[in-house]
Amino acid sequence: MTEEQNHRKIERFYVGGMACAFCASTIEKGLKKVNGVKEVKVVLESGEVFVKYDPSLVSTEAIKKEVEKLGYYVSDKSQYSNELLKDSRKRSIISWSLTTFLGLLFFFEFKLFPIITNFNEFYIFSILLTSLNLFYIALPIYKGALYAIRKGILNEHVLYGVAGISSYVLGIIGILNFNVNLVGFLFISSLLTSLHLSAGWMGAVLNNKVEKAFHKIIELRPPYAHLINGVDVPITKLKKGDVVIVKPGEKIPLDGIVIDGESEVSEAIITGESELILKRKGDMVIGGSTNGSGYLKVRITEDYDNSYLSRIIGLVNNSKQKKSATLTFFDKVIDRIWVPLALAISIFTVISWGIYGILIGENLWLYGIINGLLVSAIAYPCAIGFSSPSVALSLYEKMLRKGMIIKNSNVYEKIKDINIVIFDKTGTLTYGIPIVTRFIGDSISLIYAASVEALSSHPIAKAIVRYAKERGVKIIDEVRDFEEIPGVGVRGRIGDNFIEVKKARNSNSDIIVYINGKPKATFNISDVPRANLKDHLKELKNEGLELVILSGDREDKVKELAKDLDIQEYYSSLSPEDKVKIIENFKQNGKKCLMIGDGVNDAGALALADVSVVMGNGVDISKNVADIILVSNDIGTLLGLIINRKRLSYAIPSNIILALTYNGIGIPLAVIGILSMNLAMIIMILSLFSVFINSRIFTKIIRF
Repeated sequence: MTEEQNHRKIERFYVGGMACAFCASTIEKGLKKVNGVKEVKVVLESGEVFVKYDPSLVSTEAIKKEVEKLGYYVSDKSQYSNELLKDSRKRSIISWSLTTFLGLLFFFEFKLFPIITNFNEFYIFSILLTSLNLFYIALPIYKGALYAIRKGILNEHVLYGVAGISSYVLGIIGILNFNVNLVGFLFISSLLTSLHLSAGWMGAVLNNKVEKAFHKIIELRPPYAHLINGVDVPITKLKKGDVVIVKPGEKIPLDGIVIDGESEVSEAIITGESELILKRKGDMVIGGSTNGSGYLKVRITEDYDNSYLSRIIGLVNNSKQKKSATLTFFDKVIDRIWVPLALAISIFTVISWGIYGILIGENLWLYGIINGLLVSAIAYPCAIGFSSPSVALSLYEKMLRKGMIIKNSNVYEKIKDINIVIFDKTGTLTYGIPIVTRFIGDSISLIYAASVEALSSHPIAKAIVRYAKERGVKIIDEVRDFEEIPGVGVRGRIGDNFIEVKKARNSNSDIIVYINGKPKATFNISDVPRANLKDHLKELKNEGLELVILSGDREDKVKELAKDLDIQEYYSSLSPEDKVKIIENFKQNGKKCLMIGDGVNDAGALALADVSVVMGNGVDISKNVADIILVSNDIGTLLGLIINRKRLSYAIPSNIILALTYNGIGIPLAVIGILSMNLAMIIMILSLFSVFINSRIFTKIIRF
């Protein structure tokens, strides 16, 4: 993907072989050193690298070659995830097979393997297995390490290369000098390779899950649309104003308005509800929703790039590029400090033991080299670099599957302090679909009201028409002089009668029907509370959270809903400015506010809240101020996130602490010379796999 921007280009690459934060940092540093590259953004979670560059100074191919020289490979978008997963799995399995076989050789010597008949063959076979692992399976890593050194970059590949090659050389020296204690470093070298490749495999598994969740959104749209002239065209070619035919069972290609036909449509991708919604002339439909049993003729109102699903996909892509403050800080620390510090401690260990030996009259240089190598092996940072992305990837994939998009990457840090949850009413606590709950009047009034309202596309008009049709009312088509007055109602003539259907003032009724100027009937209109909402709200109360409703609706309606949901504090008849003032008051009293709204008339209040959530039901979600977009509109999913807010805030730090604990124990023991080779190997294995397992446990216990 390429964009032109002020005579510069922005190119998006899909890079394979990244396993942890160090990998991302290596690519970023390496590309920034290329003449003509202005800016680099690496998204480890999706394997994407965004490069802004001057095409007059550097070409796309040169940038790709630079990535490959660093030990990674550039992949086609469509093949990225599966290709990376297959390659990582193959390399990891082969490497672990070699390492396991080598370990068995060392453990049992040649007793279990009759083909190896003497001591020399045993060691030759050991060198062969280790060499195959290091210089064939892991060859791209060593190439990347050498190139990184030439570029002046100290990364995990360099530390792995130093530890791996040094251990390999020390093991061979042990064989040549018949020093059995040194031979075990061959296994250390092979084990480091397997662990490094395993980190890549684990990262690929998580990346693959994220990609699958992302592609489920993309695949909601059909590839082609049927134009009214009978020609099928790719939906990317559709323009505003084009008219398409949607057949029964097909997906609606892009956002549009029904100009002919009638059918029930599933908008589960938007509302999170499986119930079908009747669509007829004048109704809006959203691209990606599924048509029922009827034929629809739809005029396209948004082109491909501006459609609802395209905005969702854009939000997902943008969210992938953002890191939380915790992740950003941690990445900087491990990138700038860890590898140089680990190498410095390793060199210090060698020199210290050498000098100590001179002081006591012994030659301890070899002992110092052994301990220094153990420091390098223990300090190998893939577990540390993998600790934060593994949690972030797991949570990101889970939220994406549940229909949540995190726009503000710092939301995990902010949400843990929330002590009050504020709800908008319509479209948040309710579905935002009005229904007639009571009608008082005669059948003629119902017929006249429904016939006039049938010419309007207002939600209340649709509710009245639906109510009438459910009761067998036949709509009169001969309505003359129809007029719709925004904020008031509709009017028109049927025969000799002048019909007005208007909002009531100072009345418990919502809509009044006037025939020839006289009130003849009333409608009460209500909204439907979301399913299972009361149970979810009870869980929030059990967490010690205050619940508040802010609404622009009438007091009697808000009071009724608050009573039904057992919410004690509510505010009604509010303007957008009133909502802002109430949020300000809460914050002045020390409250940490999370607000959930529709993003339409509560944008100011949402912007002021500490954490803001917007329901993604068709509004311009790409431009609102929300920290979280709830695409699925499943408020139960969001409440699960709130309930687990403290666990979420601890997830990444706990993984980092876990990874550092192994290093914190192992490195000092290696420096002072009391860390055995066997214990070092156990620490190396536990460090990486415990981080991965801990990430999976966190995402399992955090239920949305």
